Amino acid sequence: MRFREHQDQARAATRRLLLSFVAVLLLLVGAVNGVLALIYKLTLPWTSGFPEFFFETNTGLVLLFVLGGCWFEMLRLREGGAHVARLAGGRRIDEPGGPGLDLYEKRLRNVVDEVAIACNVKPPEVWVLPREDAINAFAAGWQIEDAVVAVTRGALERLTRDELQGVVAHEFSHLVHGDTRLNMRLIGLVWGLQMIYTFGHSLVEPDEQGHRSPALLFGLGLMAVGSLGWLAGRLLQAAVSRQREYLADASAVKFTRSVQGIGGALRKIADQAWRRQDALHHPQADSLSHLFFVSRLRWSALFATHPPLNERIRRIYGHAVGPLPARQLAPEDDDAPDTEPMPGVVLSFAVGAARRAAAQVLSPPAEPEARRHDPVQRAVLDPVASGQDEALGRIRHWHGPGERKAAVLALLLTPGNDAELKAWQQETESTASAPGVLCDVRQLTHAARLPVLELLLRRSATVPVVERRAMLEAARRVMGADGHASPLDRLLWLAMRRLLGGPPVRPEGAAKDIRELARAIAVLTAFLARIVAAGLPGTPPGLPPLWWRSVWRALMGDQPLPPWRLPDGDALVQAVYEVATLSAMQRPVLLRTWVDTAVQLSPQGRLDEPSADALRLMALLLDTPAPPALAGLYIDVGTD
Repeated sequence: MRFREHQDQARAATRRLLLSFVAVLLLLVGAVNGVLALIYKLTLPWTSGFPEFFFETNTGLVLLFVLGGCWFEMLRLREGGAHVARLAGGRRIDEPGGPGLDLYEKRLRNVVDEVAIACNVKPPEVWVLPREDAINAFAAGWQIEDAVVAVTRGALERLTRDELQGVVAHEFSHLVHGDTRLNMRLIGLVWGLQMIYTFGHSLVEPDEQGHRSPALLFGLGLMAVGSLGWLAGRLLQAAVSRQREYLADASAVKFTRSVQGIGGALRKIADQAWRRQDALHHPQADSLSHLFFVSRLRWSALFATHPPLNERIRRIYGHAVGPLPARQLAPEDDDAPDTEPMPGVVLSFAVGAARRAAAQVLSPPAEPEARRHDPVQRAVLDPVASGQDEALGRIRHWHGPGERKAAVLALLLTPGNDAELKAWQQETESTASAPGVLCDVRQLTHAARLPVLELLLRRSATVPVVERRAMLEAARRVMGADGHASPLDRLLWLAMRRLLGGPPVRPEGAAKDIRELARAIAVLTAFLARIVAAGLPGTPPGLPPLWWRSVWRALMGDQPLPPWRLPDGDALVQAVYEVATLSAMQRPVLLRTWVDTAVQLSPQGRLDEPSADALRLMALLLDTPAPPALAGLYIDVGTD
């Protein structure tokens, strides 16, 4: 994510919208004067000119209503963020005389302190909305001194520490950039525009005797102009709010140095939204919806105060990403000595370093297995791992187009395939560093190859489309240099298209159940059997692979087996597209069944390398977290 670019774009859009707000106010002044002047001439055609100070009085009344509305709104919320938090049904944690903090609230308090240090501001008061199970949060206050950050109980229980930190950093952005203060002023301006309509309506209404005011036409004119001005003001207010949400998302990445935090939180909110569990139940929730991390008011896109969830997620990751299951997580003691806060925040490094230093003083000498986590000790104990670490250190600095292309193509090579190697040399002959890149790639173990490939492809997803297409075409030529495309090559090709910013695999529409997609799942499992079943004990001739039959029984029970056939590449693409319509809760079930069945049938109780690669690529294509038995076979190489 180019968060600095997104920040600049959001600020520029906000300035344009605020100037548009001023333009609406000036147009409103002109429209009121024009309409009232026209009505005056229609009702009193025999007069010449206009009364003294006619236009000045009209202009003064318009400005009085608009600016007066702003002033009244500021008076209503003059108590600051604590008043808003109480309106939302919140409870302050750490309040004198209040209940003690549980483990979730301890973690929230620590996260707020860490983000405050990263933002170089004083920590605000921390509030919890204890009766809300939806994942949400808000910040309120005129300035940092009276600000609060409030988080729902659902966010505390369903977000990881990184995700919670991303949400809190988003809310800090609203405080640091003055969004809450700006939002209150915009609300006041909109109220002022509405007051012009209200004043016109009062001139139209009959009195107690049923008589109407002689200023009836003037009232109708004010109602017409006021309603149009109010409508334009609401549109601009919502547009400003949406841009500030984009700015806050980008700033959250800047403060935490991670896209997975806020990105994961939004993906879990998307899961709750899909299951209609994102509603806030407090009576004041709707009136305060513009302050929250996400808003569920969807009656019109133009008047929405928050951008669509899918667009926010796409901007953060740089490509479309599906939801994550929003399950309740077990509480962890955030103040325990062996807990390290999230990397990327200044305090995290200090606290983590202090705890590690204390542990070294108080703990006995490390055993050889523990020393494997130390880079110096790893070089002595495991020379292969040491060489890989050095190669990964260089790979993390590969940002040039030539290096990226050479590395991606090198990771696609089949060991010992001279035709593919010759094609790679032809594709990279203009890159002087290509031989060194190939040498580093060959230092990687199986556990690192796919993670590094994913890392490099995600980096390449932001380059111009012409360069991405050229990389895909080069990959096609390298993989097909020997005139043969293996089943794993086809999965790699689909994954490359997905990671390089192609159309999302998951289509729009209602989520499906596993039994509804029995045919597509059978086809996809049969394709995977060409890879997975090859590493398992043999199947008697004439029968479909045991792994395929075992997966079917685990998923479909007594439902009859479909006819066995090996699908081709076109059938694979169609099956992936259909299976992607599974719900966010069902896709992990399918992947876990594939993995667990293969592990159970393997004599060693462990996936072989081709099977693991095929299933990891399917996890990527279906946008589903890998189960532990699969994820544990690979290392984490980071996101940048």
